[in-house]
Amino acid sequence: MADDTTRAPRRGGGARAAVAWLAILALLGVVVWLVSERNARTWYLVPDEGRLVVMRGVLAPIGRQTFKTADPVLAQAYEPIVAPPGKPLPEARGFEERSLLDQGIYEIVSGWARDEIASGDPARLERGLGYLSRAERLAGLSAAQREDLSALRAESGFYEAQRLLDRAVGELRQAAEKLRHTAASRSAHANDARALLHDVEPALDAAAVALRSAGGAPRPRTGPPQPAQESQPAPQGATPAEPAPPAPAPAAPETGAAGER
Repeated sequence: MADDTTRAPRRGGGARAAVAWLAILALLGVVVWLVSERNARTWYLVPDEGRLVVMRGVLAPIGRQTFKTADPVLAQAYEPIVAPPGKPLPEARGFEERSLLDQGIYEIVSGWARDEIASGDPARLERGLGYLSRAERLAGLSAAQREDLSALRAESGFYEAQRLLDRAVGELRQAAEKLRHTAASRSAHANDARALLHDVEPALDAAAVALRSAGGAPRPRTGPPQPAQESQPAPQGATPAEPAPPAPAPAAPETGAAGER
């Protein structure tokens, strides 16, 4: 009887311990699942071999992989981003929502675009416009970022127009050369070529003048030294001419005094 009474509590204690361990394992499983599910919803922006790569967390407590999608719009928006030459890449960051990822990407590419566009260099301008095109594909931008993007587009419009004007001048010049060649020939279109050349040449001159004016605006630093150098010889030439007038002034009273005597 005593053995039966002692075995019963032991069996009951073992059952309670097993239930406790099962509860602990279940809680651990829930925690692991929640952490894995959160990691799977997390977006990452990671520097990799000179590029910024968009990654997505995997369904595990840790781990991530490059984001891939069959949607061409998303594929273009989240393809790897190449930094401008000499620009350091930011450290890896995680974002709990896709809209936050879009805003984080914009913070980076908008700064690069602003510097590249302001340089005025044609190659850097192209690169800056590429960053703006990338920013326009991001759907999760904030209202302030959309206003900033609109301002950047307006700023780049001047340089884009200047580039188009340069292209137009080149094409008009080629057209004028071909018209001159035709006008000087015995072609049946010689008279038409001369008439058209009469209209094209003023347009070419006007476009070239406009392009020179636009191209001269960003380079004010080369202008001031020239007037300063030209203004220095002027005073040097004027100093020998100024002493000449005082010489006859004292001579006048001497002649007058001699006449009175």
